[in-house]
Amino acid sequence: MDRPGEPHAPLPAQVTMGLLDLVTSQSMDQDYAHVSARKAAARTADGGEAGGGEGADGPGTGGPSGTTPQSRPSVGVAGLAVVALFGVLVVTAGLQSSRDADDRATGREELLSQIAERRAVVQDRRERAEALRIENERLDVALRSATREGRSLTSRVERLSLHAGSVAVRGPGVRVVVDDAPGATTRQQRVLDRDLQRLTNALWAAGAEAMTVNGKRLTALSAIRQAGSPITVDYEAIRRPYVVEAIGDPDTIPARFVETKHGAEWFDLQRTLGLRFTMTTEGALTLPAADRLDLRHATTTAVPAQ
Repeated sequence: MDRPGEPHAPLPAQVTMGLLDLVTSQSMDQDYAHVSARKAAARTADGGEAGGGEGADGPGTGGPSGTTPQSRPSVGVAGLAVVALFGVLVVTAGLQSSRDADDRATGREELLSQIAERRAVVQDRRERAEALRIENERLDVALRSATREGRSLTSRVERLSLHAGSVAVRGPGVRVVVDDAPGATTRQQRVLDRDLQRLTNALWAAGAEAMTVNGKRLTALSAIRQAGSPITVDYEAIRRPYVVEAIGDPDTIPARFVETKHGAEWFDLQRTLGLRFTMTTEGALTLPAADRLDLRHATTTAVPAQ
């Protein structure tokens, strides 16, 4: 408490201005002052280093200002150890990578060598199997030809193979080409799967012994179906025009074709709907064997020993 007659001491700024006003008014000034002091200290240190050495004030002096130059911090034993350890790790990683690359190259060469050897073995066995098959067929023919029963069996096998489509055949016959009506716009004016079925059935009935549709051999298991737009033979699509080649007697097949029910239906289609149909006789036709011959019900039986 102040005594009477004595001058009053000045009140603190936070009392007269308020704490919030004091902070907002003096905080920026104090920050600027702090930054300025740091810059001045840095300039003083730089000047001392630049003026060091043997000058007017003698060796070791900091120049006119008299400040002692600051020495740079040394790396130290720990830093050297870290650098050395890092170098060891880099060298070890490089050596390991080089060793791995050599191992991979060696393994690849060994694998390629094994593949080449296995391919050579497979090729050799294929050639041996083919040679044995040919020799087996030759011995089989010779055995069948040695006896009358064998010759009769050979003739029967040939006839069955012809009808089954398991062998390629060659002989005279007819070629039939059918196609959609010119400018066909409706389904009825196009050749359908049932139309090809009628055509092939009529040729079988007329005496054809072997037949193909667009080069695909027909057998007792063949199927002619419509799969959307295209027609398929044994599930393989064929394109128009459709060419049917049939081996048989070229002198009798055309006349007998007309006499069949399906043959007469085809001539009606040609006359009423405009489907195109041509038949020509051929002196020699070559038909390939069927692609697939899968037995569904038949099985082989053991022949009893004589």
